[in-house]
Amino acid sequence: MSEYQDIFGRIVSLLEKRSPQGLSISAISRELGMNRATVAKYLEMLQSSGDVSMQRFGRSKLYTPAQRVPLSELFDRLSNAIVILDADLQILMVNTSFIRTLGIHRGRNILGASLFDLNLRIFSDPTIMRNIERVRQSGTYLSEMQYIEDSTNHIYHIEFAPTVSHVGKPGILISLQDITAWKNTEAALKYSEKMIRTIFERVPSGIILFTADGTVLNANRASLGILGLNGVQELAEGNIFDISCYKGKILELIRQGKVAETELACDFDRLKRDQRIPSTRSGVAYFDVVFTPITPDGGVTSHEFAILFRDITTERLARKELAFKETRYRSFFEKACNGVLIYEPIEGGNEYIIKDVNGVTAALLRMNKEDLVGRKLFEEFPDLPNPYVHDLLYRVLTTEKPEFVTPLKYRNREDFPWISHYVFKLPSGEIASFMIDVSDAVRKEAEAPFQACNARVTRENDFSGISI
Repeated sequence: MSEYQDIFGRIVSLLEKRSPQGLSISAISRELGMNRATVAKYLEMLQSSGDVSMQRFGRSKLYTPAQRVPLSELFDRLSNAIVILDADLQILMVNTSFIRTLGIHRGRNILGASLFDLNLRIFSDPTIMRNIERVRQSGTYLSEMQYIEDSTNHIYHIEFAPTVSHVGKPGILISLQDITAWKNTEAALKYSEKMIRTIFERVPSGIILFTADGTVLNANRASLGILGLNGVQELAEGNIFDISCYKGKILELIRQGKVAETELACDFDRLKRDQRIPSTRSGVAYFDVVFTPITPDGGVTSHEFAILFRDITTERLARKELAFKETRYRSFFEKACNGVLIYEPIEGGNEYIIKDVNGVTAALLRMNKEDLVGRKLFEEFPDLPNPYVHDLLYRVLTTEKPEFVTPLKYRNREDFPWISHYVFKLPSGEIASFMIDVSDAVRKEAEAPFQACNARVTRENDFSGISI
């Protein structure tokens, strides 16, 4: 083999030295001192391997070094592990990938050895050995196989093909490719697709896929249920813009081409009347929507989009009703002619945090509302009669029975009014009080004994009815 390689090298070196001028077989024979027929044979082999090129000029053949990558160089750079066998299953040629894939020591010379005598792990498998024999005997064989190596769980794709050498001798080409990573990726991709399909079908939110012109491509079962439809075809007969009362909103989302959250409304009566979409729903419904473009790899502008939506009609109406009740409560709370005080029990009912007061209460207590809210009741008003007030509040808290409070002052000052309370417990667990300024009544009650005494004295000193 080394003798052949030496002759090949001498011929190619001579052609490279004279390049770009071409040399004939006779010229090469004279320069190298070789038999013309031998030179012709070697040139034919070099031409078939891609190492030299030949051009005809009349009856003459001129040879030059090949301008393309030599076949042997290309063969050695292939990523597939390749071995070429002769008719006796002896190794004629291997590439670097074959040596690396099968873990063959680089210093080991395997050319000329029988493939089955090398105890290579893959080629020791009986199935692969029988298939190689079928190729050699020109029988029926498998051109491709997959092999799983038990010790490493590596997966190989193996190809078999009969070959014929440049001298007409039969042989076998075997190619191996480690496809473990590809198979693992394929399995992961299939699992991912299965998960996505499962999510698409089972997620409780509706999902609709559509194009930029509004054509519906697909919809999951949840979306059909939300829209009161039996099948995707009923939705596909319409348009994504038909679902929304405001077509411009979806058009703007498509134009912007980015993920966004919004709210859409659908008039099902109009949908059935104008678009002939047979929904079982009626009236106006509201949807919380997440819009997203489906962008292909590479960041190309998307022509397909998706919306993920859920029905929030009940929630929206509940919020509207709650807002109405809150407005009504706040209006009553603020405009009541009496004071209203709400406090939250803490420390097991030993103390109370002032949660809210109306304007009347703030005026009665001679403080700004913002200075009252958040304060502790007994800490802010230490002049409150204790334990009378404390015990009363605790009874209301524990028994949930309302009680009236005898008139009292929050501060022992002349300018503070006498206030009577009606105390009751709220469903929230908080305590509320209606507060009434009863200063005039208290004053009149206090003055009543003096007024009665003055009247008696007046009667006793009245002598107008006595005659002398």
